[in-house]
Amino acid sequence: MKINSIILLLGSFLCISNTQAQSGIAAPLMHNNFTVVYDISINSTKSNAGIAETYNGGVKTIMMQKGKTRIRLVTLMRIQSIYFYKQDSSLAKVLITKESGKKKYKYRLSHADWKQYNARYDSITYTLLDDSINIAGYSCKKAIITIPAEGKTITAYYSTGLKPLDKYIEPMFAGLPGIVLKYEHEDPKGSITFTASKISFEQFNEKLLEEPAKGYEQRDYSSFGR
Repeated sequence: MKINSIILLLGSFLCISNTQAQSGIAAPLMHNNFTVVYDISINSTKSNAGIAETYNGGVKTIMMQKGKTRIRLVTLMRIQSIYFYKQDSSLAKVLITKESGKKKYKYRLSHADWKQYNARYDSITYTLLDDSINIAGYSCKKAIITIPAEGKTITAYYSTGLKPLDKYIEPMFAGLPGIVLKYEHEDPKGSITFTASKISFEQFNEKLLEEPAKGYEQRDYSSFGR
């Protein structure tokens, strides 16, 4: 399992188009407060999985409250967060932070920057299937997501019982009529799977969504992911 395949699945996608998927089943409204926690599992066919193994047992969390959203990834290798801030119901800015040991970096992106950064995913398409499973108490339907620019296919399970996120938050899933509660990618070297283990509508401390002010080195967004 290559490190690029792992990063691809962490939510850094935008500009997805698929008419069939986006005209899907209407879903109930989401509460003002929303948190979903995903457990990360790596299954490698190699005896030495290398850097990829540091993501095994990691946790990804999506937190939403009062128009602010944060995606937080915690692994043995690093802590990484993507913050989304709205203004007048539209995305105003994106903030990305990385922590690895004593090193802390911050990347500030405009809406246009975020769109440009993810432009290579414009050609993503979806195939919606009738297969269903239960995840975290929600019935989920299966979808196959094809990413031609990367030569990759993602298997996802989404629930129409939860309103889809704003398209810019997890743009890889923007064409699905519900929130994705499980997704996985397989290649000859192994697989990586994200599975929702907890969903909450309880209010949480707003400080978790505030931009971290101290201890971070500001970097140009074009170097993000390097």
